[in-house]
Amino acid sequence: MDVQIEAPRVPLSRKRYQRVNATWPAQLPPLEPEEAISAAKRLYRLAIGEAWKGPFRITSGNRYSYIRWGSGGDGRVFYVNPGKGWHSLVHSISHMAFRRLHPTLRPHDWRHAALEKELVNAVVSKGWLDGTLRRAQKPTPDLKAVRYQRVLQRIKVWEAKRKRAENALKKLARQRAYYEKAIGEG
Repeated sequence: MDVQIEAPRVPLSRKRYQRVNATWPAQLPPLEPEEAISAAKRLYRLAIGEAWKGPFRITSGNRYSYIRWGSGGDGRVFYVNPGKGWHSLVHSISHMAFRRLHPTLRPHDWRHAALEKELVNAVVSKGWLDGTLRRAQKPTPDLKAVRYQRVLQRIKVWEAKRKRAENALKKLARQRAYYEKAIGEG
């Protein structure tokens, strides 16, 4: 009796996600907060076809990037968690978009894997992992020089006020002299 041992079958859905995950580079850089919001805006617009009209907020900890009701009656807010990294951001946005585009389909339908792969390809091909979404840091000015310029400006303003006050006093002195002469008090 010859017994054949079969290799364990990998479900088709797992193969699809293995292909999606193979699209990512081996090392992913950390995700900065402003970079995460910019990426979330662009990925949502790419997946849905229109921009998210509500506010974006940074969150942290064990929270996924998702649209939730905001605190204090803010309405719906798009919370983005940069601490979870690029992979989680793209995966969360792909689930949101897939749910909105196909509300009757299961969350891990084969079309979701295709959408997620499209978003991963966009992130990699557009160079977002290289930091193209980061804003250049503004140079910090010398605080003493800035304050010195403000003092000079205030001196200029007060000198102009002093000149106007002196001219107004000269004019009023002439008017007083005229009326004292006219009334005969002088």
